[in-house]
Amino acid sequence: MNSNPTRRIRHFAMFLFVTGMVMLLAFVLIFMQPPAAAKGKGMNAPEFPQDAKWLNTQAPLTMADLQGRVVILDFWTYCCINCLHALPVLHQVEEHFADQPVTVIGVHSGKFDQEHNDRKVLEAIAKYGVAHPVVQDDDFTIWNEWSVRAWPTIVYVGTDGKIAKFTSGEPDFAYMKQTVDELLAAGKKNGTLGGSTAPVMKSVNADTGALNYPGKVLAAGDKLFIADSGHHRILIAERDGRVVETIGGKDDGFVDGNFATARFFEPQGLALNGGTLYVADRNNHAIRAIDLQARTVKTIAGTGRKGNDRSKGGKPLAVDLRSPWDVAWRDGGLDIAMAGSHQIWRLDLGEDEIGVLAGSGHEQIIDGYLNASAFAQPSGLHVDGEKLYIADSETSAVRRIDLETGKVETLVGTGLFDFGFKDGKGKRAKLQHPLGITGRDGKLYIADSFNNALRILDLNDEDSVTTLAVSGVGDLNEPSGLTLEGGILYVADTNNHRVLSVRLADRSASEVTLKF
Repeated sequence: MNSNPTRRIRHFAMFLFVTGMVMLLAFVLIFMQPPAAAKGKGMNAPEFPQDAKWLNTQAPLTMADLQGRVVILDFWTYCCINCLHALPVLHQVEEHFADQPVTVIGVHSGKFDQEHNDRKVLEAIAKYGVAHPVVQDDDFTIWNEWSVRAWPTIVYVGTDGKIAKFTSGEPDFAYMKQTVDELLAAGKKNGTLGGSTAPVMKSVNADTGALNYPGKVLAAGDKLFIADSGHHRILIAERDGRVVETIGGKDDGFVDGNFATARFFEPQGLALNGGTLYVADRNNHAIRAIDLQARTVKTIAGTGRKGNDRSKGGKPLAVDLRSPWDVAWRDGGLDIAMAGSHQIWRLDLGEDEIGVLAGSGHEQIIDGYLNASAFAQPSGLHVDGEKLYIADSETSAVRRIDLETGKVETLVGTGLFDFGFKDGKGKRAKLQHPLGITGRDGKLYIADSFNNALRILDLNDEDSVTTLAVSGVGDLNEPSGLTLEGGILYVADTNNHRVLSVRLADRSASEVTLKF
């Protein structure tokens, strides 16, 4: 039989094509299957581990016990600004569906070592007003079981106990409301709605006395300015602790006016120029100006809405900001640590403009020129001449912007998941989620928050990092703010609800006892 070479080649080519397609299909079926939770619809929700630690409920919860309710799982970690942005939206959902069978559960899968401490997470629950059950997921068992890949992730479970939707990123209230409405309607239609009771919560005390989670502190002359963040107010005290002014009230709000009627929402960074105190009003996503002589508060940037824009600016009162965490006065305006967009912004008061000074908006540690650089949740600022120093919390880093050359460089820190507690030169040293920074005479003082420590970075000694051990006040607990005045380092010892004064000459410390 005579064979046709062309036909043989065609057959061989077809054989290779079919074989390749079969192998590709097998690869897809075996290796490219979406994770169980990501498949979403119709799959039974995984059960919580029997030994799971529930931090603020009277008893452990199970998915079986929650059958008949719409369950919303929020996978979060309390260091993460995007997770913090999710909390007010979840609170809205809880309030809107308060009389319906809807339960929100926080699954805390911590990034940093500090976040695997139950007491620290309970403090975060109190600090941020979390009003739903939280399960501690130290070893990422629940995270992996639900095939989660990012913070925050929201998973919706229907009244039939099956996964309905799976989303990552900051949630939107309108979308969440629509989703829950649909799941409630489906449960009513198929007869699975109801039949279970709401979890019984355990009270977590959030009010702690004179101060409640103070975030930042500023010393100027004979006065101390304190951001009493948990009480949503600004205090002005003498150095001996005698409180001379209270600005705002213990209830959060977004109100301009006189010292008594004005309202803030978790204020943080402070900067003073002349008779004006500037405030980074974190959860109002705004910059406020306090006229100390006229005794008034006025919004000078932000709309009160959380912004989504990471690159554009404009007229200050028309731009939505994203969690401004600190401010620093320089050359007729304010530098702003815009934690929520991972950037440094600039408010030019003379030109009445606000916009990005540095950072692409990508959450990363990248040096280079201003727009090409990247930060990760910058939370503390210190200006020294033409240098701007940044406590870049999510990269556990100290960064510097040379304002003359427009270049960004990293002094300490190497990556988003590189952290620790180690002294050393430059990048051989390790920090853990620093939130505050100040300095003088070639030395930077750092609030190394998640190491519960104060650190010194000596710019005159090859950027060496040492630990500033203080005596007389016991252990620090997530210090967040620092200010330096006349040889005294003042520390906002946030989770201990106090302000400390540290004499740098002998490193002795004492608490500034507030007297109202």
